[in-house]
Amino acid sequence: MNAARWRNARLLFVCCLLGAVPCLRADDLGQRVLIVYNENVPESKSLADYYAQKRNVPADQVCGIRARDAETITRREFNEQLRDPITDFMIRHGLLAQEPRTVEDPFLGLVPSLQTVGCRIDYVVLMYGVPLRIETDASLIERARDLNIRKEFKRDEASVESELALLPTVNYSVLGPMSNPFFQSADESFGPPLNRKMLLVGRLDGPDPATVRRMIDDALTAEYYGLQGRAYFDAQDTHDKGYVAGDEWIINSFKMFRDAGFECDLDDRPEIFNRDYPMTDAAIYAGWYVPSVSGPFLRSDFQFKTGAIAYHLHSTSAASIRTRDDHWVGPLLARGAAASMGNVYEPYLQLTPHLDLFFKRLLDGGLFIEAGYCSEQALSWQTTFVGDPLYAPFKTALDDQIARLTADKKPDLAWAYVRKVNLLLARGRAADAEALCRAQAAALSSDVLWEKCAGLLHAGHRDPEAIDLYKQIISRTTGLYQKIRLTAALAAAYESNRQPQLALAAYEQLSQLVPNPRNAVGYLEKARDLEFATGQKDKADALQLRIDVLVKQGEVD
Repeated sequence: MNAARWRNARLLFVCCLLGAVPCLRADDLGQRVLIVYNENVPESKSLADYYAQKRNVPADQVCGIRARDAETITRREFNEQLRDPITDFMIRHGLLAQEPRTVEDPFLGLVPSLQTVGCRIDYVVLMYGVPLRIETDASLIERARDLNIRKEFKRDEASVESELALLPTVNYSVLGPMSNPFFQSADESFGPPLNRKMLLVGRLDGPDPATVRRMIDDALTAEYYGLQGRAYFDAQDTHDKGYVAGDEWIINSFKMFRDAGFECDLDDRPEIFNRDYPMTDAAIYAGWYVPSVSGPFLRSDFQFKTGAIAYHLHSTSAASIRTRDDHWVGPLLARGAAASMGNVYEPYLQLTPHLDLFFKRLLDGGLFIEAGYCSEQALSWQTTFVGDPLYAPFKTALDDQIARLTADKKPDLAWAYVRKVNLLLARGRAADAEALCRAQAAALSSDVLWEKCAGLLHAGHRDPEAIDLYKQIISRTTGLYQKIRLTAALAAAYESNRQPQLALAAYEQLSQLVPNPRNAVGYLEKARDLEFATGQKDKADALQLRIDVLVKQGEVD
């Protein structure tokens, strides 16, 4: 530590004792934010200023650093170009108060250090242009050869924000993960005294500056009107005890969103959603375990709903995020998501965000960054949280969302009513749910709500009415994947109504609708099973031959 830094620390310690640097708990979240931008990346400053204006962050809480314009940096660059300049900035601006102390270093013995005694910042936002990850330092690993650390954790690579989260702690071992004291926290919000040990650090970053600006705007829009649309969950049906937790997190998350009134799809097969899966109006996506963006997200027409949160669990899902086509985080943001998260290096499953904890905190009205750190066991590790840290998509009550959407004549009003209908159903008020659905479908001329009505009729074993309604909606639907989803629902209603030939015709139509014939296998399997169930073994065998040919052509896309 240089002499000037030591003198500044002692001076600020005295100021803190005099009460000049109180720990701030302002109602305005922006007062508790530090924004960090990279002066070597021109767009970084303009985005920092834009975010500061949108979230009312004071000008003296916008910190410029000079780091190499790269996603991956060395440990020394992290120390000299990020950690130390950010610390000095916070001390100079009265945001951090520290006092001298002596600590024992495993290599150097007793050394002078600092202890944080006051902090006015809770959240740190790393802006586009700030490096993403710290590469391993072979000399550190060599020096730690004889330390009693498990082999798999004898590593010092990390995400920049997970490392910066420990900035108030000053001295800690950079080898392996550090315990996160905010994990599973029941506190309503993050703040003192915990901010003297850690900060919640996230980033606004992505494939390009335009995407980042859109993420800022989308978070504010969804925060005001509520996050509207469908939720999709992709489990693996794994029984490997080393991986089963991932499935449990995803299935628990599916149940939470279903209970919150969302229209939810859960795929529990080993394969991920294929490219022709009718994923539309996606507000939530959570799945695993493919190395790079795949499935519906590769379609040219795919676009997330405003404010969407999307996550794919994989060891290197965020090895780079300034990309539209590689890994997961960057591509999901490029396709319209407002927030995502991922791993910059191998994290090991239990040291990734526990997805059900993450979504529970969000659904309870929490901030994106608090939900992230509340679900993450480790600091000084591999996770990056990408999106507006202050984004709280569920802080507005559903009835208030409906009032705002109605007042401003927003088309997403239909999705808010879908949630209200589902919540009525959950309370056993089926008649009220149907009445509300029909009334609002007619008032809004909304096929989203008419589709929900048809689903209610099918669930209530009123299939002739459901069939008629599905056919009406299909006749005016122009979107290919909406038509695929509706035709699949129509086929199921035909089956339920004991009209196997019409169901078979619908499944045949589905096999023609999907752009990639290999993705018709699932529909042909349903048709095969129906033929067999009705005693048409020869036709079932013929369908099996078609399926075999498609499977032999290659993997399902």
